[in-house]
Amino acid sequence: MSHFISFVRIPGLALRQHLRPLARLGVLDEDRLHMRVWPNDIDLNMHMNNARYLNVMDYARTHLLARTRFLSHIIRSRWQPLVGAVWITYRRSLPLFSAFSLTSRIVCWDEKWFYIEQTFTGRNGLVAIGWVKGALRDSNGTVDPQRVIEGVAPGLLSPPMPEAISTWNELTREKLAGG
Repeated sequence: MSHFISFVRIPGLALRQHLRPLARLGVLDEDRLHMRVWPNDIDLNMHMNNARYLNVMDYARTHLLARTRFLSHIIRSRWQPLVGAVWITYRRSLPLFSAFSLTSRIVCWDEKWFYIEQTFTGRNGLVAIGWVKGALRDSNGTVDPQRVIEGVAPGLLSPPMPEAISTWNELTREKLAGG
């Protein structure tokens, strides 16, 4: 059951988007999903398993791509979405059956990567926040994010990269250079 979202809900969302599209959202707008913690989401501590957050984030990013009209553009172009890095901080637990919302938004992009912020909020406030660094690839390699943007929102330029994401990038580069 743990891969239900990856193998059923994500392709199902792509099919639904083709047949009956979700309400349109601007490229830089925030998408919000309302969800609940189910028995297949928990660990022995009876709260949502830390790895399950990443799985739910995958679905939420696909939902964001569908609403911003990127998903159909990606499928038509036969681009492969890839995650390059994830940073997540957990603040509170999500107990079994608790409701939560997950917001996703594209923060910025550079010559290779899109940077997406995803925030989990429960009844008592912030639960977790994560950043995802993602790219699209085709048979020639990484697709320039600005090219992707032009297919959906011509002329839109990236907002400035927040200092925190720039620092995260630098730390990642240092770690990769050392290994």
